[in-house]
Amino acid sequence: MLKQFYRMCGLIILVGLALCCRYPSPEPGGGGGDTTTPTKPDTVIIDTIPPKNPDSLLARTARFDTLQIFNDAQLSLSQGIYTSAANYRGQMLELGYQYIAPSNDTMKYRPFVLMVHEGAFLFGDSGNEMGKARWLAKRGYAAASINYRLGFNGGSETFACGGSSTDALRAVYRAVQDTYAAIHYFVDRAEEFGIDTRQIMLAGSSAGAITVSALVYMNEADFEALQPGITKALGRLDPKAEDSPFRVRALLTQLGYGLFNINYINASNAMPTVFFQRIGDNVLPYYGGTLLSCPTYPGMVGAKPASDQLRKFQVPFELNYENQVGHQLSYPENYIAGRYAQFMKRFWSLNRRQITNDAYKTVENTLLR
Repeated sequence: MLKQFYRMCGLIILVGLALCCRYPSPEPGGGGGDTTTPTKPDTVIIDTIPPKNPDSLLARTARFDTLQIFNDAQLSLSQGIYTSAANYRGQMLELGYQYIAPSNDTMKYRPFVLMVHEGAFLFGDSGNEMGKARWLAKRGYAAASINYRLGFNGGSETFACGGSSTDALRAVYRAVQDTYAAIHYFVDRAEEFGIDTRQIMLAGSSAGAITVSALVYMNEADFEALQPGITKALGRLDPKAEDSPFRVRALLTQLGYGLFNINYINASNAMPTVFFQRIGDNVLPYYGGTLLSCPTYPGMVGAKPASDQLRKFQVPFELNYENQVGHQLSYPENYIAGRYAQFMKRFWSLNRRQITNDAYKTVENTLLR
């Protein structure tokens, strides 16, 4: 009996030690590097709950803020194929990416920004985002821009409103599927690319902003409610949901914003977000309207209601608006990338704020307690 008691005590101690070691604390290495291996969660986690320690080093280092600590010659650019999938015509396409990060880096695992381009789900390519990706890499981030399946029946680059609501919504669904596939591709190769799977940011422009927001805030049931049968027609939204876990820390959006229902954002999933949008946006609504401003397409809300929802739930955001008409913005790419970087640096430093900028003038700056 006494031997059984000692054995049980020993087992309890061993289990306790294993649990304590599950999430290693990042420690600064030579040159400010992080040489610990990021531990993946047991399941897919898309939330704002920080893991045990990984923000601490990111807050202390000179990286990831305003300083451009790398120059163009110190960056490494690569490209490849992350998946293949059938487009709306049933044709198989290879979908590629461009990846950029500091080369010969002392930090083994870098925060990773996955970028999704604009183009009304009809045109554009990964090159559209590489300017901002390069500016982020100069600040120490790893970044990638992806191609995704484009096109839908009736839609064209010159007239996006020629399709049906069904066709347009399916284009969004396919873009979300492809973005999931890209995330899993990079997460499964985190060692090769040197990315921290606990520190993934999703960045999107226009249609890309709709895509990354739908990925974070919508599931198959939400898409089914908008269009019954879409999952049967197009397959699972995230086929690898159980196999390749990751954590999204923030949304970084520009050239408008769009979400099909403001109530998708709730207290448990509200995501720190950067917005860049014109009040008079004539493609995506700043307040409320429809997808691509097409009268027969599903309704959407824009940056203002979304930021108000984050305000209600005491979640950090930065809303940058221009009081002008039109979809295109006048901010330089370096400025946008800089605002993205500063937002994340504040977040990691526990300097959680809700900021509103009228163009370059700050009109709200509230510290969250």
